[in-house]
Amino acid sequence: MLCQGTGLVEPVPVAVLHFQYQPYFFDELMNSYLLIKHLHIGFAVLSLAGFALRGIWMLTESALLQARLTRILPHINDTLLLASAIWLVIVTRQYPLVVGWVTIKIGLLLLYIGFGTMALKRGKTRQSRTIYFVISLLTIAGIFAVALIKPGW
Repeated sequence: MLCQGTGLVEPVPVAVLHFQYQPYFFDELMNSYLLIKHLHIGFAVLSLAGFALRGIWMLTESALLQARLTRILPHINDTLLLASAIWLVIVTRQYPLVVGWVTIKIGLLLLYIGFGTMALKRGKTRQSRTIYFVISLLTIAGIFAVALIKPGW
């Protein structure tokens, strides 16, 4: 605003500059990030619980291991787990081979898949399947530890 007769500009009162806060894209992104992160954690816990249960059924030679739902549900859950992981990587821009802890998680995941397959399907003896089952559980513990600690390698 111009001061009368002086040609000088007087400062605008702060109250005039104040505006009501409106949610922005990044606020919505943060809300969806938290939702997807918590879903990802939930899917991971379900995956661990399901694997442990199937491992127990394998050790006890239960017929439940061959049930249709037992074969289908893990694939659905693990697909949702993978989709949420990909979404988190893209949104946070924490890419594998760029961010060390993400790379470590993916490497451990690949090991877990291999060991888990040997534990539940491909192990030739019960003793070998049991060893692979324990190694798989330790690998999952490593994945969870890296996710919690996020080492700066």
